[in-house]
Amino acid sequence: MELRDRTALVTGGGTGLGHAIALELGRRRVRVAVNYSRSRDAAESTVALLDDLGVEACAIQADVSDPEAPARLVAEAEERLGPVDVLVNNAGVTRGIPLEDVAAVRYEDWQSILGVNVIGAFQCAQAVVPGMLDRGGGSILNVASISPYVATGSSIPYVVSKAGLISLTECLCKALPGAVRVNAVAPGWMHTPWLERNLHPELLEQVKSGELPSVAVDDVARASVELIANDAVNGETLILDGGDRWNA
Repeated sequence: MELRDRTALVTGGGTGLGHAIALELGRRRVRVAVNYSRSRDAAESTVALLDDLGVEACAIQADVSDPEAPARLVAEAEERLGPVDVLVNNAGVTRGIPLEDVAAVRYEDWQSILGVNVIGAFQCAQAVVPGMLDRGGGSILNVASISPYVATGSSIPYVVSKAGLISLTECLCKALPGAVRVNAVAPGWMHTPWLERNLHPELLEQVKSGELPSVAVDDVARASVELIANDAVNGETLILDGGDRWNA
């Protein structure tokens, strides 16, 4: 897919990896709709950086777990920037709970984490697919995680949600015509504010000390955009962890 002059929607695009992917798309001359749920200032700051790159961009508030929100989000993005050819399902939530503390996991944790990380991603795909099919194609990228491969992370519901997102990637690939490609990236530990907010102290210290190797956010963003653009890749999950899973 030639990315120049396309329109992309990046959910959770104001912070962390979503922010980095949005800027990398902007460098490829892609118009970017930056979705946010609560981080308005960060989303608007990302839009300002995209403006500095000379590409059109806008910030749009929506909670992707809301059944009504994704259709509205896509409609507003297309009204402001044009037909959405690229969807990046980056929005994600978690709650920091040590995996061994099974008793601490609440029903509400499952609802909120799966609601955003899996159901929200599906709803956004559902909203963009009809237009992509009408125009002859498109590219969807789901941001998963290395966590399902190593059974570790911020919490059991988070790990399971990312496994579900990898499975969703494969299901959508099989369900949709090949002109709409669906792939995923599975990053390892990345130094973003997400780590400070969501990892329990022992795991965070292992990442900071290098005991658990990390990957650079910008490296993951560049690989993500290459995956979005590469017409030869469909239904794949690209692991980006520097080989750390082999140390698990």
